[in-house]
Amino acid sequence: MITTVTFDFWETLVRDSRDNLVAQRGQRVETLRAALARCGRPATTAAVEEAYDRSEALLVERFWSRHRDTSYREQVCLVLECAAPGITADMPEALLEESIDSYISPVLDWPPALQPGAGETVRELAARGIALGIVSNTGRTPGIVLRRLLERYDLLRYFAVISYSDELGVRKPDPEIFRVTLSRANARPVEAAHVGDNPVDDVAGARAVGIHAIHYASDGRPPAPHADLVVTHLGDLLAHL
Repeated sequence: MITTVTFDFWETLVRDSRDNLVAQRGQRVETLRAALARCGRPATTAAVEEAYDRSEALLVERFWSRHRDTSYREQVCLVLECAAPGITADMPEALLEESIDSYISPVLDWPPALQPGAGETVRELAARGIALGIVSNTGRTPGIVLRRLLERYDLLRYFAVISYSDELGVRKPDPEIFRVTLSRANARPVEAAHVGDNPVDDVAGARAVGIHAIHYASDGRPPAPHADLVVTHLGDLLAHL
């Protein structure tokens, strides 16, 4: 019997649009440009955009490709250093904190939409007594902000355990992020199922620790052949679980 179900966040519980992503990026770039200017290190928008892109390459090289992660504070400092080496040592603490807060929060102004059936499925599973959790990698938006999004959707209260990679320092498909989540939920792998859209991070990652892997293959995505179950709508989970 499945007693615990965990969900991926991005492209599983929510979906973002290209317009949103462009707007979020633009807001972050402007935040960084304004902070540099206030420190007497002005830079053009194009220069800050180049630093922003270079920081992503460094994040991939140093952390994400190794299934590791860094805190959102360290990430913002990395972007600032890419734009103006040595800037974080010179920047007043109050300005740094203000910049960090502005950098991590654009998703609140440009929020993703819930996937079809996500809210109803979460509430129904919780009503059946199934313990719910989230196991998700983060990018530019950290877990502390994603919790605020869940609260806005009135879904945060249904998740007993939430594991975001920037908080744990480990990214899917590393087994550790799944093991930590199960330990916090006091659940055994055989009693748990994980739902996600990524065949590697979600399906292979969950199966590696003995968790039932459910591939959410929406929008015509090919089903993962190694998944224990494939659904094209989150509401389909209710019949199978």
